[in-house]
Amino acid sequence: MCGRATIITPAADLEKRFNAAFIEGAVLNENVNISAGNKIPVITSEQPNHIQMFTLGYTPKWAHKQTYMINARSEGDLNPENNPQYKGAMGIFNKPMFKHAVKSQRCLVLVDAFIEGPKQEKLNKPYLVYPN
Repeated sequence: MCGRATIITPAADLEKRFNAAFIEGAVLNENVNISAGNKIPVITSEQPNHIQMFTLGYTPKWAHKQTYMINARSEGDLNPENNPQYKGAMGIFNKPMFKHAVKSQRCLVLVDAFIEGPKQEKLNKPYLVYPN
């Protein structure tokens, strides 16, 4: 997952597009620079008809303090060359931090675009990744 994202779509439009309603009390604020620790709209597999506001970032259940892990590669350490054509095993299923959550805690993240940076410049020269 990318380190930054944007959301400018109004709540009513998200509800219509995903046939789901925001839970009572949820407030969606426009944010063009979402980062770890910010609230984002999501639809969980447990409540597919509701849009909830979750904090971006992952903290494993065994952690002693709040963390905001955001970059988990599905292949784990098995693709050190970062080959986009990689077709091997998905190492994330064996990582202690993710092996429980990746199987049972899925959600759809409702953002308009992700902000990504080239490998060398990171986010110093970002570009926007969005659907057509």
